[in-house]
Amino acid sequence: MRELSAIRFREKEPLFTQIYHYLKDEIRHGHVQDEEFLPSIRSCAQSLGVSKNTVEVAYQLLVSEGYARSIPKKGYQVVYQAERPSITPAASPGEAQAADIRIDFRYGDIELGRFSFQQWNKLRNRVIADHQQRYMVEEQPQGEFALRKELVKLLHETRKVAAAPEQIIVGATPQQLVSVLVQLLDREKQVIGVENPGYDGARNTFANGGYQVRGISLGADGVSMQELVDSGADVMYVSPSQQFIHKLVMPLEKRHALSEWVQSRAYIVEDDYEWEFKYEESFLPAIQSLSPQKVVYIGRLSKALLPVCNVSYLVLPYELLARFHQRVPEYDQPVSRLDQLTLAAYLSDGYWHRHVQAMRKSYADKRKAFLQAVSRWMGERVEVEGKDTGLHAFLTVQKKGSEAEWMERAARCGVKVYGTARYWVHDTRQYATVLLGYGALSEQEIEEGIRLLASAWFG
Repeated sequence: MRELSAIRFREKEPLFTQIYHYLKDEIRHGHVQDEEFLPSIRSCAQSLGVSKNTVEVAYQLLVSEGYARSIPKKGYQVVYQAERPSITPAASPGEAQAADIRIDFRYGDIELGRFSFQQWNKLRNRVIADHQQRYMVEEQPQGEFALRKELVKLLHETRKVAAAPEQIIVGATPQQLVSVLVQLLDREKQVIGVENPGYDGARNTFANGGYQVRGISLGADGVSMQELVDSGADVMYVSPSQQFIHKLVMPLEKRHALSEWVQSRAYIVEDDYEWEFKYEESFLPAIQSLSPQKVVYIGRLSKALLPVCNVSYLVLPYELLARFHQRVPEYDQPVSRLDQLTLAAYLSDGYWHRHVQAMRKSYADKRKAFLQAVSRWMGERVEVEGKDTGLHAFLTVQKKGSEAEWMERAARCGVKVYGTARYWVHDTRQYATVLLGYGALSEQEIEEGIRLLASAWFG
């Protein structure tokens, strides 16, 4: 027990008995546990504004009734074990299932052991040494200039994004940056188009911000241009490098079509989700490179590659940048300066490039193991989406059943998979689809998990 200050004293009752009864109740109900020390007599007296003698008498009463003991030079220690309820509440179904899960195909989990913490910590210590005198007084709300400068180089070299450091806003997550964008667009005039299915975090953030949101269906090459035109949307949120669920990579022709569409509208918001993980497709430039002043670019240094910190970034056209300075002058930078400066050094010293190359090979091997296991154990009884990108895939079970049913069957066999209904504005699917992430699993665990799933779903 660290402090005793919650007693409200009553009149006409000795203070020492009130302290005694309070502590006795705390001990009997388990709020102060067996072998825990009571506050020292001095600190207790100071907290309560009473004399030390008053506290000492209360403590002695606890000792005389067997609730505490006095240990010379240490203090008063509780020696009473509170009674526990004979009936414990039943665990919720989710908790009960969690205890039995052997293989968890959780999307977003990664293999921490492959990240070079030694290199990161070396750079981190160097940053601390370089900034000891001025580390706490410098502040750059949009993000550290050193990091924004490195991000400009990275985006030009890898995505052909045209930007200057002053156009970049550093943030923690894409959803947090979308909440900034909500303040810059015009909710009274602009209608937001979103992919259907697509990233629900962005869709919900726009809707919660008071915008009208329209779901735009996807074809084999991405969003339906005719449906987009008919929807009346003048801002379109797309993820061309890896469209969520269908995992489509938008071809160059569709990127040009969107670039032409936006010339007579407001903006495209390009979420370049996990562009680092394309294994077979040839290079395709970001849509932003085609229309730099009509495209808001959102990127993130993938947690699969950088597990030690959350860093995302927003590239604003100059018109929206001016609004940012007008409307969000108090932007509170959510990423620590130490993480930003360490990441800047990690990029500038070449560690990032070497790490990406190594991790692409590792994750490509896992992807291969995943697809081979699905082919071996499930064959054509499922349809796989997401073969060529990312660290996760979607399995559509080719027979009648809800996603809740497939998830429940999987859990009974010790495997956890995840639903996808949340990603749809209007769900038009004939069969249910579940999400499986394999970034944190070994190839052996992937094989075992798919084998168990096949048994659970197909007998």
